[in-house]
Amino acid sequence: MQFCFVISSSAQYNIERLMERARRDIADNNLAGAIKKLNTCINSQPYFYEAYFLRGGCKFNLEDNVGAEQDFTTSLTVYEPYYYEALHYRAQARYRLTNYQGSITDLNKIIDKYNSNPLLFIERAYAYLAMNDFDAAISDCNQALTLKVKGEDVYLCLGAANDALTFYPKAIEAYDRAIEINPQNLNCYVRRGITKYKTNHYKEAIEDYEQAIAIDSSYTFAYYNRAESKIKLNKNKEALSDYNIVLTYEPRNAYALFNRAVLYSTLKNYKSANSDFDKVLIINPENIQALFNRAKLKQNLKEYKGAIKDYDRIIELYPYFMDAYYNKAQIKYLLNDSEGAKKDLATGKLMSEVLHAKSESQLSRDSIQISKLMALDADFNNRLNDKTDTINIGIQPMFYLIEKEVNSNNCKYLSSLLNTFNKDHDYKLCICNSESTIINDIDSLIFSGEERKVSLFSAVVKSNMHAYDLANSDFDKLILNDSTNALAYFGRGINTFSEVQAMVNIEQPNVVVNSNNYSFQNQRTEKLQSALSDFSRAIELQKQFEFAYYNRAQIKALLHDFNGALKDYETTLDINPQLAEAYYNKAFVLYYLNEKKIACSIFSKAGELGLSSAYRFIKRYCN
Repeated sequence: MQFCFVISSSAQYNIERLMERARRDIADNNLAGAIKKLNTCINSQPYFYEAYFLRGGCKFNLEDNVGAEQDFTTSLTVYEPYYYEALHYRAQARYRLTNYQGSITDLNKIIDKYNSNPLLFIERAYAYLAMNDFDAAISDCNQALTLKVKGEDVYLCLGAANDALTFYPKAIEAYDRAIEINPQNLNCYVRRGITKYKTNHYKEAIEDYEQAIAIDSSYTFAYYNRAESKIKLNKNKEALSDYNIVLTYEPRNAYALFNRAVLYSTLKNYKSANSDFDKVLIINPENIQALFNRAKLKQNLKEYKGAIKDYDRIIELYPYFMDAYYNKAQIKYLLNDSEGAKKDLATGKLMSEVLHAKSESQLSRDSIQISKLMALDADFNNRLNDKTDTINIGIQPMFYLIEKEVNSNNCKYLSSLLNTFNKDHDYKLCICNSESTIINDIDSLIFSGEERKVSLFSAVVKSNMHAYDLANSDFDKLILNDSTNALAYFGRGINTFSEVQAMVNIEQPNVVVNSNNYSFQNQRTEKLQSALSDFSRAIELQKQFEFAYYNRAQIKALLHDFNGALKDYETTLDINPQLAEAYYNKAFVLYYLNEKKIACSIFSKAGELGLSSAYRFIKRYCN
């Protein structure tokens, strides 16, 4: 649904002009540009709640639902003229964030005021459906039908609710009606196919999936479900082909990977099965289903150490998994470790007794924990879920020193330290988050046979031209001549980091380095530590040099000192609260540490400050 923006007057003329330009940006779908202008309005007038309302709408359309919910909540405290509009969009943002009860609470208030709008009942029905309150969902759908609602959505919801209550004929009847209304809606066919699958009508289910595929040959959800039906008909090779199609479009679809792994095991292709379970566990490292299946696979292949390691990990995650104790004991008997086997069986028996002694509330909490440990990630038909996106979404890059061109806007960033430096030198430097090779008079600067005076400028140029040894020599001389030269330490740290980066793709926190060359890894670590020391020395000399803290945080993250990295990003933002990249990377590290809710809120701030890649991350990982 598109956000409808509202125009109102503002007391101050300059703010009203800025608001008018923001509205124009919104009309032109330049939402990032509008957010920047609205930020200025909010900074100028913190209680200007229309600006929050409009900014919430921009974020909503950019799928930054965390930021949208926050802005709508702020606007609701005062902005009376459009109270119900803000409430409505907050309800939708909350639904997207799986805060279904919050969404229902908002919708209740709106329905109390506008109880003749059938679309509101459908929205609430879907929220009830998501909360497994199927009777309430059906009631709201029936109310919407009484109010003469149009479209297939109400029948899709009715079908899903009746399916969940195992009222399969009613579910199919609802899906039939949805298809009559819109025969091009792929979801109608797939949902009807799923209901037919549950009633063991596998051939009829396949016909529905093929109807969806005929409309859109890239609709992965149809292929996935067709594979399930084909397995029931013992058409395993055809099912394998369907899983392959899903994974061609969505290589990180953990459901398809898991099911393909199980199918490979059935077909006795154990190597491929193991490979798929490995991929599942990269995506969902705590998934006990994948761990257990991989452990059994290793056990059957007599890879006993690997199997025991997987069983131990399962027990660590969920100590009441009885089959893990039993299977581990079996392996130990085979390895003539009868004492170890008896200990595992005794521990398993004890844990079984503890489990059976638990109260209802404790068992309920256990059920929630098991659900999380068995969950798999899959985002069917999301075209962001491809190889390119997986590679491109990562930590924001290091900040570099580059030449500031005369009469040019090639530099986005400056600092008080560089401003002071530039006043005292003919050549100018600034900071950029990418390297620059735009150099004036390169030959006379570096490659002339004449002896040239070493300068920070020459060192920076050489570093940016990847002449790392020459640059390092210049930085060393500068530091020898003046041990208080913070920019020389900063530049040398960047040069060392760049040298490592040229040697190998730097490991991001979510990427495993596969090199087994121990000496190479040692060299890499030593160089990163050297860069870390240089950034630390620059910070000692210039306490307010935010880019030194930022770069040091990057190195700490690469060395897996995540708490240290977070502390440095926070210091960066204390000095410069407008540095979007620092918000982004702080959020990235928090997300990696599984603090996803906090991370998504901070990604929202990075996007608000103009970093478009934050919205790509939010869209892919925060909704």
